Formats: sequence, C-alpha cells, structure tokens
Amino acid sequence: MGKQLNYYMEYDRFLLLAKKALELGCEIIRDEHTDEIQRGFSLDLITPELIFYYFRVPQAGDIITGIDMYGKQYVKGSYSSNGSCLIEAGFSAIWETEKLICSNRLYSSSGYYDENKAFVGRPECTDKVYKNLVRYAKKIAPKNEIVIKQLGAQDITNLPGIELKEKFYMTDYCLQLQRKGFILR
Repeated sequence: MGKQLNYYMEYDRFLLLAKKALELGCEIIRDEHTDEIQRGFSLDLITPELIFYYFRVPQAGDIITGIDMYGKQYVKGSYSSNGSCLIEAGFSAIWETEKLICSNRLYSSSGYYDENKAFVGRPECTDKVYKNLVRYAKKIAPKNEIVIKQLGAQDITNLPGIELKEKFYMTDYCLQLQRKGFILR
C-alpha cells in the first residue's frame, strides 16, 4: 500500500522532476541489478537507457541492498524498511515502431511491517518530499482528457463507435504522440 501518481512523461521532462528531487535534498539511485549500486546527487545518473529510479530522502534513513542469484547488487524494494526513505520514480517508455507509450509513476510506500510484525509508517519527511514532487509532476504533466474509442458490438452493426473519455497526467509531447495514434499503456 502507498501513494502513487501515474503519468506519461518523456525522458527530458523527467530530468526536470529529478532536478526538483535533488533541490529537495534527495539522492538519486539507479534501480538496476549491477556490481555496485549507482547513487549520488547528480542528474548524470539518469540516462535514457534506464527508466526506473529511486529518490532517497536522506533524513529518513539509508537503503538496504540485496544480492540476486547472479551475484549482482540491487536495492530492496519499497515494501521493506526501504519504503521509509525511498520514492520510486521513472519516465515513460516510448516505442516509435510499435506506436506505444507506457506510463510510469511516482510511488511512496505507506510503511512496512518490522520483524515483530508491527507496522512502521512512512516518516513525515518522506511524505513531505513525496507531496512536493507530486505537485511538481502535475505541473510538468498536467491532467488531460483523452477521447478513447472502444470497439465492441458497434463493429458488427455498423453503428458509430462508443467514445470514452479518460483523464491522464501527461506531458505535451506524450499528448501529441497519443493524438498521432500512439497507444497508451
């Protein structure tokens, strides 16, 4: 359980969100299995090749890592005590040839259960940073109403398609791609 904001945001706009996280005092951690966890207080850690990251709130604690079956280090997810200090973040995967855009999110765990099965809630400092990042993300990727046509019985009867309207948090760039026929996932 936790709080999350789903959005469609390309790499360049995500850099703005990561910059905001740095301004709020967060450390950036790359979410990948590797020989050594890559982390620091620099936008250089964010590359177009990797879409998932963590923003760590230093006042809330340090991360716990694990070793996978290939001997690579990774950050244990937000469903552990790491949830106290981590905010998951990423940018959308955009596949030009498939005409597909996958959403990503900001996510902050509401807490975790310790070894005594007692619930430990998210610290106030993490909550404050998360809420600040959500407000900023909504400025970068404002809510847009999208018309989606749903196919169904109207195809058989030759009646007009049913139009559904949904609202998504989306950057202008992703919105333009959607209007050009890209599918949102």
